[in-house]
Amino acid sequence: MTVVARGRQSLHTRLHALPLRIRLVAILLGLLTIALLLLSLTTAYLTQRDLLSGIDAELRSVAAPVAQAALDDLGNNGDTSTLPTGYAFALMLPDGTPVHVVNPTGEDLHPALPPITLTDERVRTGEPFTVRSTDGDLQWRFVAGRVDKAAGTFALGLPLRSVQSTVVRLLFTSGLISAAVLALCALIGWYAVTRAFRPLRQIEDTAAQIAKGDLTRRVPVSPADDEIASLGESLNVMLAHIEDSFEVREASRERMRQFVSDASHELRTPLATVRGYSELHRQGALPNDEATTAAFGRIEAEATRMAGLVEDLLTLARLDEEPQTVRTEVDLTVLAADAVADARARAPERVIRLTGVSDELSATLVWATEARIRQVVTNVVANALAHTPDGTPVEVRVGTVSSVTGDEAVLEVIDHGPGIPVEDRQKVFERFVRADKSRGRASGGGGTGLGLAIVAAIVQAHGGRVGLAETPGGGTTVVIHLPTGDSQAAPMER
Repeated sequence: MTVVARGRQSLHTRLHALPLRIRLVAILLGLLTIALLLLSLTTAYLTQRDLLSGIDAELRSVAAPVAQAALDDLGNNGDTSTLPTGYAFALMLPDGTPVHVVNPTGEDLHPALPPITLTDERVRTGEPFTVRSTDGDLQWRFVAGRVDKAAGTFALGLPLRSVQSTVVRLLFTSGLISAAVLALCALIGWYAVTRAFRPLRQIEDTAAQIAKGDLTRRVPVSPADDEIASLGESLNVMLAHIEDSFEVREASRERMRQFVSDASHELRTPLATVRGYSELHRQGALPNDEATTAAFGRIEAEATRMAGLVEDLLTLARLDEEPQTVRTEVDLTVLAADAVADARARAPERVIRLTGVSDELSATLVWATEARIRQVVTNVVANALAHTPDGTPVEVRVGTVSSVTGDEAVLEVIDHGPGIPVEDRQKVFERFVRADKSRGRASGGGGTGLGLAIVAAIVQAHGGRVGLAETPGGGTTVVIHLPTGDSQAAPMER
């Protein structure tokens, strides 16, 4: 890399190290300086050209009379005192040798006239020309011609001191005015750029606060319809998404911690029971066959409980992976009737009814995987039995209702137990979430907290939705909506 290239790179680096406001003002001042300089030079050039045009016209008009008067005076007595003052005059032989030169202009300097012959271009065309002084920087403007009655040439000229002085004063005045304009524009430009950059500084301050962890900060959006306002709106939308993402991530982490804690607890308790009874049996601490049978019964019960937990976890994992399934036409009313019959067998002391949503029971067809939908109905009914005191009535309602998107199949499981606290209703369909933090159940059995999570996952996989509704008289109502067989095409085997 050459020295020049390194110098350019270093200058480029230093310029980019300056604040953007300084660079913008510097660029504006640089462009303005170039414009003012070009304007001043152009004005000086045009002024000088106009002044020279006037001098040229004057010289052309007086050249012939002055030359004739000079010849007449020289022919009479050689006195040239009658020549007009202010003009320099020179008479030359045909070969350009000067024979008579006068300078009554009052200038101490004298023009450095070149030899002007009869064949000189300037004699034939009569075009004015400029010469310098023999002993200074003063310029002269001359016009040359041919003497009519004598074989020779002449040159008549004027000093350009007034023209040079006028141009110098013009450039000096333009320089002062340009300097004042640049200073004023620098102040106005700095103020304007600083004011224009105020929204960007606010964005910068907001970004700094967000970098410190305050994700609630937002960029102030100006009412102006410009790029900065659009940038601010876009940043606010992005910040909202980022905040939501962080909240979702934090909630997910919290759920994961709760998941690990609950799963550990759910597995630790049966494992401890199995280990304890196994130790008693190994050490021969069981007094008789009846105690041994009871111990193995407890071991079997806890193993069954662990197997159920593992099966629920595997079910959720398979649902998360969107397994390939075959959907067929399923009658939701039949599945609800089976679940009610099973519930009556498990809890004969309860009143468990099956009714229609708005009229008599009828076929309610949905396109679904029968085993999954049966699991949904069974889990919701079992959940109502497990979370209510013995003897609490349960009602299952099934049917078809109209909605904005078309007909929907609806399954409602209503119990009149203690209900779910308001603060827990949004979380009951999450994994390992239970309103009873002590993990106890009214019926004495402990659950895994995965039943309603499985229900939500299956319903969502079938394009439906699940939620809770208000229950007249108290209790809990789980409402499941599924697309009916008439509202969607039969899915192909995947």
